[in-house]
Amino acid sequence: MVNRTGTGGGTVAGEVRRPHNLHLTAAGSIHDDATAQRLGFRGGTIAGSYHMEQAVPLLLDLYGREWFDSGTMAAYFRNATVDGEAVQAFARRPAPGERGTAELWMDTAEGRRVWEGSATAGNPDGPGGLADRMVSRDADQVRILSFLEVGEVIELGELRLDGDRQRERLRRGLMTEPLDWYGDSSPWGPAIASPPTEVSFTFESVKQVIVRRRGPAVGLYGAIEIRHLAGPLLLDETYEVVSTVRALGCTPKTEYMWTETIAGRGGTPVISVLMMSRVMKASSDHYS
Repeated sequence: MVNRTGTGGGTVAGEVRRPHNLHLTAAGSIHDDATAQRLGFRGGTIAGSYHMEQAVPLLLDLYGREWFDSGTMAAYFRNATVDGEAVQAFARRPAPGERGTAELWMDTAEGRRVWEGSATAGNPDGPGGLADRMVSRDADQVRILSFLEVGEVIELGELRLDGDRQRERLRRGLMTEPLDWYGDSSPWGPAIASPPTEVSFTFESVKQVIVRRRGPAVGLYGAIEIRHLAGPLLLDETYEVVSTVRALGCTPKTEYMWTETIAGRGGTPVISVLMMSRVMKASSDHYS
C-alpha cells in the first residue's frame, strides 16, 4: 500500500511495517542476537535486502511494471534494525512530467535513517546510484580480504533460482509487501523474484566462494543496487551467473568489498546486482 497524500513536496510514503528477522537463529552471524550484541549492535540485524522489498509498492506507484522490466534501485545502509522494529519507506517523485531518478529512503519510527538511495526506470544502463560511493580506500591494508584483487572474476556457472523459500515466506505471511506476482504467475509468465530473492540468488553464491577462502568472520550488507537489464528474474529458472570484484577497502571497524554479479540467459544479461559487503574486524583472528 502507498500513502499518496505522502508528506508533501512530491513525497509518497509506504505503510509502517514491522519486519521479522528471518535469520535470528543463524548462530554466529550478524543476525544472531548474541553475536550482534558482542559486536556492538542492539541485537540481531535484519538483512537490508528485506527492507528494499518494502520500497517496491512505491516504485510501482512511480513507474508501474516498467520498474521490473528496466528499473533500478540503490540502497546505502545507515543503521541496522532488529526484529519487529517499526520502519517506513519513502520516495520523492521525479519532477512533474519527467520519469527520471526518484529519491528513496527508509526511517524508523524515531526518525533514524535506515537506508537512503534512488530508483529509475527505462534506463538500466544509465549512471549508477552508488557510483560515487564505490571506491577503494586503504585497499593495501586489508587482511581478511587480502586474497582478493580488484577486477578478479568469479565464474559461478549455471544456477537454478529455487523459488521455494520465497513462496514459503508468502505462505507464512513473512513478506512485508507481498505481491501476487511473487507467488505462482506474473505478467512475465512464471512468478518473479522479489528484491531479497534477487540479492540472495546473485550474492549468496559469491559469498560462499569468498567465505571458503577468507575463513571465519562476521559479515553484513553495506549497500546494494539492483538493475533489471532485461526484465525480472523468474523463479525456478536457470541462469548463467558471473561476479566481478569492483573495489576493496577498510574503515575503522570493517573491511569491505564491492562485487557486481550478473545473471543472464542465452548470453543476454538479465539482472545486475552491485553489492557492498562489510566484514567486522572485531570478528576475525586477523585483528586479534
